Amino acid sequence: MRRWVVLLTLLVAGSGCVGARIKKPETLPRFDRHVLTDDGWKVALFRVPPAGHDGEPHHGTPVLMAHGTAVNRHNFSHTGSDLAGYLAAQGFDVWLLEYRGDRTSVPPSPQDWQRGAWTVDDFAEHDVPAALDVIQAETGRDDVLWVGHSLGGLLGYIVAQGPQAARIKGMVAIGAPGTFSHPNDMALRVMRLRGLAPKRGQLALRPLSKLAKGALRMTPDAPLFHMIFNADNFDVGAAAGFVKPAMENVGAGVVAQYIRWTEQGRLVSADGSRDYTAGLARVTAPTLFVAGRVDHVVPPWTVRYAYDHVASPDRTWMVMGQGWGHRHDYGHGDLLVGDWVFEELFPVVGDWLLRHAVTPTAAPVTPELVPAPAAPDPEEAAE
Repeated sequence: MRRWVVLLTLLVAGSGCVGARIKKPETLPRFDRHVLTDDGWKVALFRVPPAGHDGEPHHGTPVLMAHGTAVNRHNFSHTGSDLAGYLAAQGFDVWLLEYRGDRTSVPPSPQDWQRGAWTVDDFAEHDVPAALDVIQAETGRDDVLWVGHSLGGLLGYIVAQGPQAARIKGMVAIGAPGTFSHPNDMALRVMRLRGLAPKRGQLALRPLSKLAKGALRMTPDAPLFHMIFNADNFDVGAAAGFVKPAMENVGAGVVAQYIRWTEQGRLVSADGSRDYTAGLARVTAPTLFVAGRVDHVVPPWTVRYAYDHVASPDRTWMVMGQGWGHRHDYGHGDLLVGDWVFEELFPVVGDWLLRHAVTPTAAPVTPELVPAPAAPDPEEAAE
């Protein structure tokens, strides 16, 4: 009971607050540029060029990485668990998108930031196309290999069933649900608190990051953390170091959309006109689906639903867990930020992407490690 009292308190404290933006994102490691969307937002693109190629891509198809809910690019670019750097070392031209509402974004007006009305549909219909246009202009490639975690994988499903589908050559969906039917106990308990969700502004998780960092060090086995990570898979110090630079607020519009998904059991647009769960039948891009065996945020059966319902003849199913030859069962966050991902997950992702990339005739090079930015992240000083 006490854990839900704590969660209730945190939600009340965070509802409706508005977070501060990073004033100079261009000072951040790997920042490439702001991209102007067709509705006036500026969203940030980060880039990790392929190692040993002087900026020229080794594999013809660039990689676009899309992060999950309430986090940012650190999902893929954290010291010690740096999938972006790993793929760059394999010769991929890696791009990381941060959506509207992340602290690196610039709204058309202060009022847009304060309202927090953006939705997942806005990410798919405005942010992603703008990023794809820039990547195409820079690389000459009109398609990308998509790598998404959680919301980022779900966003891939949405893009791959819509007007931008031809630009997605293949997808890696890590802990990404295709349905919200049969919610687990955690989802049902959180739904009891939906009346506390902000109607405008943001669910302010950033101020809680300092508390979470200390709490992780003191009580790494606390039930609240166990919902997100399997403690067997991560070093407490590394996980605590991840929280502060990675956590982002969640806009009221996105929160409302998640509530609707859980109530209806399906992924639908904010206005209810499009059923993204039904739209999985239009997804034909080759896809690698990865689920965590003990993921309490996105249970394996919700990822399996996507695997079972996409139309792609080229689809691969993988569960991260002891029954599949891994050291431990994987949760949600430790699918990317964990002690063993460099050995147990990243090579699988890299090999799959390599098989689905268009490789030019350039002579191969010896991969060299592209290290993640050293902590502390300069963005803390830029706030």
